Amino acid sequence: MKNKSKLARRITWRVILIIVFFNVFIIGAVVAFDFAVSMLESEARAQYLLNGMTGKLETIRRAVEITAKNNVAAIEANLDSPEKVYEALEAELRVNNTCAGCFVAFEPDYFPSQGRWFAPSVSFQDSTQIVREQKGSAQYDYFKEEWYEEGLHLPDGLMGYMTDPYVVKEGSQPMLCTYVTPVCDASGRKVGLYGLIMYLGWLEDAIASEESKVKKALFFDDDVEDFYFFLQIVDGKGRRIAGYETVNDKIIKVLQEKNAEGEEMIDVEGTPYYVGYQRLDGSHWTLLVAQHYKVVFLWGIILAIVILFFMSVGGLVIFFFLRRSIRSAVQPLRFLSDSAQEVAKGNFDTALPSFKHKDEIAQLRDSFDSMQQSLKSYVKDLQETTAAKAAIMGELNVAHSIQMSMLPKTYPAFPERTDLELYGSLEPAKAVGGDLYDFFIRDEKLFFCIGDVSGKGVPASLVMAVSRTLFRNIAYHHDEPSRIADFMNAAISDGNDECMFVTLFVGVLDLPTGRLSYCNAGHNSPYLQHAMLPCDANLPIGVTPDLTYSEQQTVLEPGTMLFLYTDGLTEAENVRSEQFGEERVTQVIVSHEGMPQELVQAMTNAVRQFAGDAEQSDDLTMLAIKYTNNHQSTSL
Repeated sequence: MKNKSKLARRITWRVILIIVFFNVFIIGAVVAFDFAVSMLESEARAQYLLNGMTGKLETIRRAVEITAKNNVAAIEANLDSPEKVYEALEAELRVNNTCAGCFVAFEPDYFPSQGRWFAPSVSFQDSTQIVREQKGSAQYDYFKEEWYEEGLHLPDGLMGYMTDPYVVKEGSQPMLCTYVTPVCDASGRKVGLYGLIMYLGWLEDAIASEESKVKKALFFDDDVEDFYFFLQIVDGKGRRIAGYETVNDKIIKVLQEKNAEGEEMIDVEGTPYYVGYQRLDGSHWTLLVAQHYKVVFLWGIILAIVILFFMSVGGLVIFFFLRRSIRSAVQPLRFLSDSAQEVAKGNFDTALPSFKHKDEIAQLRDSFDSMQQSLKSYVKDLQETTAAKAAIMGELNVAHSIQMSMLPKTYPAFPERTDLELYGSLEPAKAVGGDLYDFFIRDEKLFFCIGDVSGKGVPASLVMAVSRTLFRNIAYHHDEPSRIADFMNAAISDGNDECMFVTLFVGVLDLPTGRLSYCNAGHNSPYLQHAMLPCDANLPIGVTPDLTYSEQQTVLEPGTMLFLYTDGLTEAENVRSEQFGEERVTQVIVSHEGMPQELVQAMTNAVRQFAGDAEQSDDLTMLAIKYTNNHQSTSL
């Protein structure tokens, strides 16, 4: 007994030392990895903010470029006289009444009658009155101004130049900036610069929006002080344009030395900040993001503490369990006969005694142990198989609920509108299926689709979920059905090792005009009233990534009904293996010209009556849209 106690202690302490060694190694690795991830997360957060703000500013700059380009075209068409230039400027300012003003700064003596400096300018005196001014003079020699030199000598790829912000009078608001772009005569020679004067109040709103997003991501309240992180835009001279009220001089110096591209830790008034900065194209503006070290490392420290706590608790639990198990293994042995009798009675969990020496009794014990483990394994496997089957059925029911929740199911779908009615229905043949339909309204356009994934069951349901998500995401950014089909095809074809495809019909209905643009990717042609809608023969989505889909258009008359369906309708079979067919579909449509819900329900009843006791072999999906043209403007 004494020797066995020593053995138990010796084995226990060996195990403890091993656990402690690996725990220390694992904890150190986890902590180091955690802080590395915190830095990477902060870098990603900074890049996200930089990209987000840069994207917003780039979008606005592109819009200004397009506006300026159109305005310049009007100016270049009226270079005959100063009066025509003024008239063209006034006309453009009335169209772009959100701007503060616009002007043209001509090259020296372009109009000899106007002298060396001629810069006609127009601006709003009030909301309706436009004032003309001639800005150029010997006192204001704009030829020496930085914006004039930058605008005449633009780098390749830039159409214009954004000046540093300024105010008309000291202390006046709001701050302004000017976008300048060259003006050319009929021979292509640069004869001056066109300038569009803009307000910069929108910058503060854009920065506040991005900061609010990050606060929510970090679970901060909106009233948390800005010093934890902030966005800032400065001009080429290091002056604040928008964002946090003060910028540390050291940050400005770093921006100038680094050419405003990169990220690093910087001491701001005695506090470490992780600063990312980026130059904005077409200007001398710099966007920077500063994150307090608490934001960078706080969550990492908390996570490290939680990991250390649970690993320590887990180590103690493992220690006590191992200690007890080892002591039990070296305890005095019981007689094999008693254990064997308990096993013979069916008590398979009865513990068998362990023997130090490998004699005949020990061999017999090993044989009983092998039999006992085999019986236990068999009973366990049987229980696991039964439980796994029940779990699979439960998971399929959950998958069915999830799949159905992805489809529109609230009708009327748009109760505020009177210009259309629609109703959809999907009845899967199994717990989950591969059919889909979806619709939503954006910019007074109804985007809708219906599709059928090749194959059955869970694989088809996964592709269905991906297809519906792709349709939503892509249709929120593109109005052309063919483009939506192109992007969906490229996404589904990528990595499509199982060679699954989707027949899809995508439509975009302009509600004010009734113009329907549509693209059919290998799907059943829908019914327009009593006849099928003509459709091009495009391949299904996912067959090959290099397809380009065609697009067709038609105009829906008021009261027109569009009926879309999958092949589960026409190929529904009865007990004699006869199919429902297109002729029966047409008969139901002709006899039910009322509302979409009535048509879909009548079609469902007709299929059920036709199929009788036959098992449903394919998903049954239908979508009916009735265009009434009782248009009302509604934001949805």
